[in-house]
Amino acid sequence: MRFKPPPPNSPIGWRVEFRPTEVQLTDFENAAYVVFIVLLTRVILSYNLNFLIPISKVDENMQEAQKRDAVRQGQFWFRKEVLPQNECCDDLETKPAAAKSYNQCNGEDEQEYTKMTINEIINGQAGGFQGLVSLMNSYLETVDVDVDTRCSVQQYLRLIQKRASGELMTTARWIRAFVQNHPKYKYDSVVTDEIAYDLTKVADEITKGIRACPELFGTLNSRTKVSLPPVVHKNLRKENPDHDILT
Repeated sequence: MRFKPPPPNSPIGWRVEFRPTEVQLTDFENAAYVVFIVLLTRVILSYNLNFLIPISKVDENMQEAQKRDAVRQGQFWFRKEVLPQNECCDDLETKPAAAKSYNQCNGEDEQEYTKMTINEIINGQAGGFQGLVSLMNSYLETVDVDVDTRCSVQQYLRLIQKRASGELMTTARWIRAFVQNHPKYKYDSVVTDEIAYDLTKVADEITKGIRACPELFGTLNSRTKVSLPPVVHKNLRKENPDHDILT
């Protein structure tokens, strides 16, 4: 993420812009990451979450994230508690959200932060941090979401959870495994044209749905490939009452 400066001559203030990930192999993966990020923004705004940590620890996290297999092996600085339940000032309830966040972060000691694995950040710790997905599920319980949409969202979140835990491969880990297991790879860090071609061909087949890849996705059971959810049908009919666009 990065700070996004306000437009010229605009009352809009500084904003934080999420920079999620690279484009994935399939629409399902891309949808999963987009939904995860959008849900996270809604949870932050709804619960007034505090993710602030010192910039020095952000720098450490960036260095850790660049290491091989950091998703499973790395540990990253994160707040022990993100919910605003331990305000440091008695009058914070009367202050805006930005002021709360600043006051909660200002003057805190090292005990407010700890190193966690990606699995712990996403899925939670036993007796510790509840995990981002748990917060998202709590938020989803408070909003009006139809059953079909909720099922699709849960499949997206399960993909994120299983990749965080290592049960499913990330794309980077899958590419490394493909190259290392290729019969022409000589374990000399050289990816030949033949290996690159085979990798590209397999990736293209996965993208087009020709080849299954359970190590990346597990077993999918998406209803969106068969039909649109009823709520989408209903909204489309409202927008186009004179056109039978769904037959």
